[in-house]
Amino acid sequence: MTTCTQPVRQNAAEEAIPYMGPDRLSDLPDALRLKILSTLDAKEVAQTCILSKRWRNLWASVPCLHFDYETFSTQSSKESHERFMKFVTSFLLSIDKATKLDVFKLSCCLDDGDFYSGIGIDIFYFASKWIRIAVEHKIKKLQLALSNYDYLRVPDSLFVCDSLEELDLSLEVVDRDKLIEVRPRKVNLPKKVNLPKLKRLDLSFITIDGDYMEKFVNGCPVLECLYAYYCSIATRDVFFGNLKRLSLTCCFLYNLDIPRMIPGLEYLYLSDVTIDCISSNKMHKLTEASIIYLDLVEELKYDGDCSLANVEFPEFMSSSLMDVLEKALQKPLIFDKLRKLTLGNCCMNCAFGFLSSLLEHTPKLETLTLFHGTQLRGAGECCEVNGDHGQNSREKIEWFPCKCLKKVEIICTTSDGVPELVERVKLSTLGLNEVLVVVSDLK
Repeated sequence: MTTCTQPVRQNAAEEAIPYMGPDRLSDLPDALRLKILSTLDAKEVAQTCILSKRWRNLWASVPCLHFDYETFSTQSSKESHERFMKFVTSFLLSIDKATKLDVFKLSCCLDDGDFYSGIGIDIFYFASKWIRIAVEHKIKKLQLALSNYDYLRVPDSLFVCDSLEELDLSLEVVDRDKLIEVRPRKVNLPKKVNLPKLKRLDLSFITIDGDYMEKFVNGCPVLECLYAYYCSIATRDVFFGNLKRLSLTCCFLYNLDIPRMIPGLEYLYLSDVTIDCISSNKMHKLTEASIIYLDLVEELKYDGDCSLANVEFPEFMSSSLMDVLEKALQKPLIFDKLRKLTLGNCCMNCAFGFLSSLLEHTPKLETLTLFHGTQLRGAGECCEVNGDHGQNSREKIEWFPCKCLKKVEIICTTSDGVPELVERVKLSTLGLNEVLVVVSDLK
């Protein structure tokens, strides 16, 4: 007699679980599953690893960790911070000792006024402890986004980390009602800096004085990229020997002489930057530049050597920079690498003489964008205000062939003076059949 046995069900909960088919994710190799876990934040990693026995121990070897306070947010600030601190500390202390961290991200936003409370002090203390643990695991990329901290004490061990390749520090101040308060915070930095592999530095809402900036740069011999947002930086006589990319947005800079301090610069982006001095001379390696709303304490100086002849994709929306270019065009000079050009922050009918001269010196220009008559910060009084409409500038219109010019785009807030500008562009650029006009509500 043959009997047919059925598997014994362990409990009622198991009966309620429908059969979902084979667990194909668990059959994947560990390396691939670790890549999947690296795309999740740490809380999701812990939750995922509970689902299957084969995933259970993987969380201790995940190379990319992101701890986000928002995932622990509850109505009680105290409860949220206690849960967050306990989770992060427990997670980091349980990481396999052999695990090397590729990425460590810590995002924590305090509620208004919490910094000086017991909650803020605890988070402040534990953040330093967590960073030290990340350094012990040979961290390559460290990203700290701490909001509503008056200052940050970064552990000294971070600045002598021989594995760190990218560092991103942000001390944004967020007011729940006012959104963002623009006030750079100070970072308490150590006396010694030795980051032999650091190639990229991102700073947001941070103040750095000249003495420390010099010390920091000297301790980063292979630093190639510097990105700053809402920062106050004193450069003094800092020499950025290997820096290739510089991006500054909404920053205040002191004593920045780019050609002398950054001789190897290839990419430059300046937007809403206040600076006490800048030179456009002898930047012979610069191939790409965007300069928008530059506010100068002193006027730009031009000594006859315009390095912008090397620039391939420049964007200029600063009247001071346009003045420098206009002086450069008075001497025989060809911008033979120029492919894409953006000009603006003024009435282009007034500046058409300058525009014509510039086009004459750009034989390979393919795309031209003009911000015409926009009411942007820093824009001076134009002909459309006084009713002149560029009478002097249109007395003589010279035409010349622009064989490579394929696209001209005029961006404006109103149509005032636009038909005349379109006609001028077509007359002075033989072979151009189409001009695109975009009316945009620019701020």
